[in-house]
Amino acid sequence: MPVSEVHHVAITVSDVDRAADFYERALGYRRTLRTDVGGPGIEVSLGLPAGTTGKVQYLQGPSRVGQLELIEWNGATTRTATGGHLELGPFLLSFEVPLDEIHELHQRLVDLGADCLTTPNRVLLENYGHITAFAARDLDGNLLEFVSLPSREEILARRRDGGGN
Repeated sequence: MPVSEVHHVAITVSDVDRAADFYERALGYRRTLRTDVGGPGIEVSLGLPAGTTGKVQYLQGPSRVGQLELIEWNGATTRTATGGHLELGPFLLSFEVPLDEIHELHQRLVDLGADCLTTPNRVLLENYGHITAFAARDLDGNLLEFVSLPSREEILARRRDGGGN
């Protein structure tokens, strides 16, 4: 039996309030659970060093699936992975955006101080169709992708027609 969808993704941030404000304003997500974490239970379940504590803020999009959990751990933060394409582990977080909203979202991210790596770009994916996407780094340098996808009907038509342009 398959596991259900991804429930949430946890991101270590340097300032939980600043990060929550960014994601709330950038994505339109709403803040839900705010809590402090720590103690033997969390240390054992997550394999954390004794004495680790943190401040947590969950943000939720249109559904309860795919939430963001922002965690500001006690102690000095460091960046050991930059999300480069050859590094093992998570590369980016990808968010689906309606095509008619992607340019407005790009501008909103620029206005919020995100490092947008490109403007929305239309790309043809073989045997799939055209997507429009751009990438940006949040205020802590995490790589985010925003993508508008073809409909299921458009994908099936492309495959039926041999995948041409």
